[in-house]
Amino acid sequence: MQSSTPAASSEPLAGTAPPNPSVAGSPIAPLTDRGIAAIIDIVVMSATFPVAGMWAAAQWGGATSNGFQLNGLPALFVFAVVGLVGFLYLWLGEGLFGATLGKAAMALRVRSAGEGGKAGLGRALTRTLLRAIDGIGVYLVGLVFALTSPTRQRLGDRVAGTVVVHVEARGKARPAAAIACVAILVASLAVAFGVHATVPAATIAASSTPQVTRAELGTGNTDDYQIVGAASTFAPSQANIVCVFQVEGVAAGTPVRSVWIADDVGNAAPPNTKLAEKSIAAPDGGEFSGDFNLSGPSSGWPVGKYHLDIYIGDTLAKSLSYTIAQS
Repeated sequence: MQSSTPAASSEPLAGTAPPNPSVAGSPIAPLTDRGIAAIIDIVVMSATFPVAGMWAAAQWGGATSNGFQLNGLPALFVFAVVGLVGFLYLWLGEGLFGATLGKAAMALRVRSAGEGGKAGLGRALTRTLLRAIDGIGVYLVGLVFALTSPTRQRLGDRVAGTVVVHVEARGKARPAAAIACVAILVASLAVAFGVHATVPAATIAASSTPQVTRAELGTGNTDDYQIVGAASTFAPSQANIVCVFQVEGVAAGTPVRSVWIADDVGNAAPPNTKLAEKSIAAPDGGEFSGDFNLSGPSSGWPVGKYHLDIYIGDTLAKSLSYTIAQS
């Protein structure tokens, strides 16, 4: 009796995972790696924003003490520059080199879906343009297309005839790409700070929106204008009530004024009685700190509700409510 040996089958056994698809010997890249590469690329492309924004603010106004604030056409200009640079970065990176810095750092390449050769500028252009659709819902559309494709092609890949594959990293290619990403970010911030340093202080003050960035009530303050005994309720015997404040975006000489009001102290005074008023002129343009001090009457503060209004020029910028109550 002869025994027969079943012929070997190239089909995967039931219940086993199919082999990882590949193109021209290179395995299709995992979506997790592509996601990490995309995050790296977004960070790299965002490096354009501080440079373009600071340059626009220096040219057309909008520089603040902490950076810049743009509206209208200057803001549209910055977004247009950032968008254009990002588009060219993606298109030329994938078209000429097969990878952006993010993909290079993750050892990924964009290849032709047919023969596995370079994608070229034509396919890369189509792939980049269709990011507008793939990117809907934070790339939800692209993810759905990729999950339903055996070669993990998003819509842009399917139309352009491209795939993203994992390649063997050569030498120091991956660390070099990572270092380049960090260098671009550092250089971007350095250039933005450098441009900011060339903007005159008076221009910064004129471009900034005057505002109170900090105001606190307490029983005293330090020499560097930090509040001591911070509180919103004080005893009638409290000798002094102190407010420390910080403002920004003010021109030199702009008055910062305090108005102390007794809102409701019963029969001790009519409602909304003004207790004291004081002005401090901003010594320099931009940002400065100071304090206001209200001394109590010898007989003690009447129990009730009070508030402090802080004006920058003639504009009310901040109100702080407080209470006098028996302990």
